Amino acid sequence: MTKNQNRPLKIKKRVRSSTFSLPATNIKIETVKRILIFSIATLILGTAQCSFFPLIKICPRTPDLIMGLVLAVALCDNAKSATILSIGAGFFIDTIGGGAFMLLPIIYFIYSVFIGITSQKILGSFPAFAVLLMASLIFRAATTTLMTLLYDGIITEAIVPTLLLEALCTFIFCLPIYPIIKLATKPLYSRSTFKIR
Repeated sequence: MTKNQNRPLKIKKRVRSSTFSLPATNIKIETVKRILIFSIATLILGTAQCSFFPLIKICPRTPDLIMGLVLAVALCDNAKSATILSIGAGFFIDTIGGGAFMLLPIIYFIYSVFIGITSQKILGSFPAFAVLLMASLIFRAATTTLMTLLYDGIITEAIVPTLLLEALCTFIFCLPIYPIIKLATKPLYSRSTFKIR
């Protein structure tokens, strides 16, 4: 009697383990896709922000492309991805840009938290991206003022045109980031259904 009772239990355990392993595999694949897509985007945009724009000088001030990337990821994917990306991108920018204070991971993290909260209440679209990007320029201006104070120790009247030019350049060069990230994240699950467990 005990042998017959044990056999069906073993079969049930096998069926359960096989059904639960499939979703776990899918989540791992989706996570790997996210890491790959967002790492490549961070590498390209971070290198452009730290090396291409300062050297070529095609615009009067260096745009903050990573800020646009964090915003695009929050709208196209989810807030958790944007937060993780913001910390990694902050360390990457500080490393290749020679940041002495290593404040960018903290700055981008704070930015991603605010954007993450806002993006959950807004439907991801290009107009929403443009509006949030304009609002983000205020945050960028505050961080530029803070960095100027830390590096130079003084803030002069010349910072006003600097902030305006930086805001304009950031807005123009960040606009193409949203459609690119939207296209890159199409193979992934939608941000409403996917959750990292």
